[in-house]
Amino acid sequence: MSALIKAIIFDLDGVIIDSNPAIIEFWEGWAKQEGFVLNDAMIREWVFGRKVSATIDGLFSNLTNERKKEIEQAGYLFDQAMQPSGILGIQKFIESLTEVHFILGVATSSHHARMLQMLERVGVANHFIHFVTAHDVSKGKPDPEPYLKMAEKLCIDAAHCLVFEDANSGVQSAKSAGMQIIGIGNDITRDELLLHGAMEVIADFTEIKLLTNQLLTLNGNTYLLETY
Repeated sequence: MSALIKAIIFDLDGVIIDSNPAIIEFWEGWAKQEGFVLNDAMIREWVFGRKVSATIDGLFSNLTNERKKEIEQAGYLFDQAMQPSGILGIQKFIESLTEVHFILGVATSSHHARMLQMLERVGVANHFIHFVTAHDVSKGKPDPEPYLKMAEKLCIDAAHCLVFEDANSGVQSAKSAGMQIIGIGNDITRDELLLHGAMEVIADFTEIKLLTNQLLTLNGNTYLLETY
């Protein structure tokens, strides 16, 4: 049995919005232009859960600063133009938590304006008041700073926070901050998410249910919530 959950924190890309396929396609295109193939290991290490600047430093370290700046600008424009749908079941799950007045937050490597834009497109923007975005931290995921800052904002001990993350870097960040993590993944990513610190992995939010003061997952696990 996990510690009592007093707040739930969501990553954005791959957890609230189904943006990962488009993100992969974008970075694959730039890798091809620079003469290499972006493989799955690179994607999990340097793309998912990272700031654009961190992805560029990890994948394109040999390029000139001018070229890096060009890729960075293209990344921000791509982010703004994205039209993702929500991860399956996310809207209903967030709405059910809001109905019992549960404390919710978003901790993302994206910048604030883009995060709000994406939350609005999925229809959940008005369910959140606590955010940590790229410009709120000096060190992004996998450093624990984003989640430590969120715990500070919430005034809740990190041990009582439950995080939903789809990226190894995000799981590492939350784990190092002392939080509990449920991974969002598939047969390819499950083992790595567990290895980096997720307690379990679900495919999407149709595999978790809110019953009074409990969260029940399809894997048979139960999390007790402090509801109001």
